[in-house]
Amino acid sequence: MKIKFRYILMAVMVVLLIGCTKPTPPEHSNPWDPLYPGTHPDGFIKWRYQAIGWVRSSPAIGSDGTIYVGANDNYLYALNPDSTLKWRYQTSAGEVFSSPAIGSDGIIYVGSDDNYLYALNPDGTLKWRYQTGGYVKSSPAISSNGTIYVGSDDNYLYALNPDGTLKWRYITWAPVGSSPAIGSDSTIYVGSDNNYLYAINPDGTLKWCYQTGGAVNSSPAIGADGTIYVGSDDGSLYAFNPDSTLKWNFQTGTLGMKSPVVGSDGTIYFGVQHNLYAINPDGTEKWRYEAVGDVRSSPAIGSNGTIYVGRNDHTVYAINYDGTLQWQCSINGGVESSPAIGPDGTIYVGTNDGYLYAIKSSTPLANSSWPMFRHDLKHTGRIGGGR
Repeated sequence: MKIKFRYILMAVMVVLLIGCTKPTPPEHSNPWDPLYPGTHPDGFIKWRYQAIGWVRSSPAIGSDGTIYVGANDNYLYALNPDSTLKWRYQTSAGEVFSSPAIGSDGIIYVGSDDNYLYALNPDGTLKWRYQTGGYVKSSPAISSNGTIYVGSDDNYLYALNPDGTLKWRYITWAPVGSSPAIGSDSTIYVGSDNNYLYAINPDGTLKWCYQTGGAVNSSPAIGADGTIYVGSDDGSLYAFNPDSTLKWNFQTGTLGMKSPVVGSDGTIYFGVQHNLYAINPDGTEKWRYEAVGDVRSSPAIGSNGTIYVGRNDHTVYAINYDGTLQWQCSINGGVESSPAIGPDGTIYVGTNDGYLYAIKSSTPLANSSWPMFRHDLKHTGRIGGGR
């Protein structure tokens, strides 16, 4: 009798132990399963959303967490943080390579290859559109008074009022694919294919210009001390004082330089071909990280100093501030979209296979003078904007 009781007791204990064991997570089309929180490391793909065309536009993030991004299928997409579609807006006939910017009132501004700059309401309806004379691949910048600045392939930098009327335009005599940046004194900095960096006063008059040795398609970044950093197709990163004098230039010897960003300690990061560079504020090289694929977009910096960057080798990299690899995430397409870091640390980035990816990370955007492409999550392109 004692032996029979012992077997019954053992069987009950086995059942209890099985009931208390956490089941193995199931296979799922979206591997980010809320039933199993905390089981995925940084660099894990939370979700991806498929557009119809390539996603070269860089995502902007609204105050409510909505992610806005363009694609070459002529649409601007608005996605909820859980990957569901909020709405999409079709431009008349143009690919959307321009990255959207979000005003303080929630209006979304974006350019298109149909020559228009669009202003969309938060519900996805059209507020107005302004026709330029060329493709609008430049991404808009928004001043503190609501003025929208954007370049066009018709050789002009445009300044538009919030109601869509023209304030002024400035001719550079060559296409303006560079996205403008706004300094603390409201000076607008923008590059042109005629090899010049321009500094334009808020009234549309020229403050100064500087000739580099190649087209300036890179978009400027601005340091905490007002230094303007911009790349040129002559293979150099330039640093200018606000009075137009050259502080230094760093020569990489290669073409294809992308727009720089600035870390909390003043380190400048940018990509060119296979290398991600880290440059000290005095213009000397701190380190470089080399991988197989080209860097075709700007990095973004997390609050712990981690640098996130995509490459055309179908990989997103997380690099420590000392230049060592933290992790890498394999995806299905090359990356020409600059990543954005959401308030919860999620990294959003578009790819050439037509997807927007959301990748898990633990740190939000760094609090530096210019931590990402277009400065902030709303892409205001302005010192002090979007916070």
